[in-house]
Amino acid sequence: MAIENKPESLQESFAKGFHDEPAIMNAHPLEQNSLATLAVPVAKFPTGIGLGVALGAAAVGAFVIFKLMNRLKVYGLENIPIERENVLYCPNHSSLLDSFAFEYAAYIPKAFLQPDYLPVSLVDRKNFFGDPASRRLKDKVLAALGNYFFKQLRAYPVDRNRRDLGQVDQWIELLKKNIVIVFPEGTRSRTGNIGTGKAGVGKLIYEARPMVIPVRIVGTEDVLGVGKFLPRMFRTVHLMIGKPLDLSDLLNRPMPAGDSEEGQRDFYRAISGRVVQAIQTLMPEG
Repeated sequence: MAIENKPESLQESFAKGFHDEPAIMNAHPLEQNSLATLAVPVAKFPTGIGLGVALGAAAVGAFVIFKLMNRLKVYGLENIPIERENVLYCPNHSSLLDSFAFEYAAYIPKAFLQPDYLPVSLVDRKNFFGDPASRRLKDKVLAALGNYFFKQLRAYPVDRNRRDLGQVDQWIELLKKNIVIVFPEGTRSRTGNIGTGKAGVGKLIYEARPMVIPVRIVGTEDVLGVGKFLPRMFRTVHLMIGKPLDLSDLLNRPMPAGDSEEGQRDFYRAISGRVVQAIQTLMPEG
């Protein structure tokens, strides 16, 4: 059954979800990962007043964009697990608003009282933290926003154009202790069509063995598409949360010994490709 977010007061919107009961009680238990990973320093995310202020600003912004200016329909909230670590959400990506919309629908306002429920979002560094090699005003502003606002909201910068899989080791360490959002396509779609899965996400899943939950978001590209700076009004966004995926047939397959780097990439792409297929099957109900 579809859950339609109808206009309501800001106080009513915030009041919902302030409880200790999880959204679903029978989430699948996680298995311990026996695969060794590199010891990589894990980012420390802010807590306390700074987090509360940033969450409040984000919640008000989401309320304005998705309640007052547009319409947000959410499906599958019963699939949100109770676990607070080693949970990986994999949405499709067509707008800078995608993770914003998902967190607003699934974890705000609960995260106000239980901050460890707020997911870590793997975001493109240049879009949220600016280009560190640039001296342009735009990048300086983004650097300030990234360090003083987006970091408070547990945004974790990723160098999207790096072809090596080394940075994935940092994601693995993050995922062990957090709920994480990652976009399997690796970049935003300019057409609204779902792209192919990237090898890095496949490696993350193979080595961390998380609970993987597909998410499909339709309509954010109409609100704030690629190259747009101001959100549009009177659009409808559909957000579908799927059930945890069973990837055991791929994850139990050993990595071929001595396989080439490209062969490993193909193996990892097969895993992320399965996730993309699951995203594509999610449709609005009714």
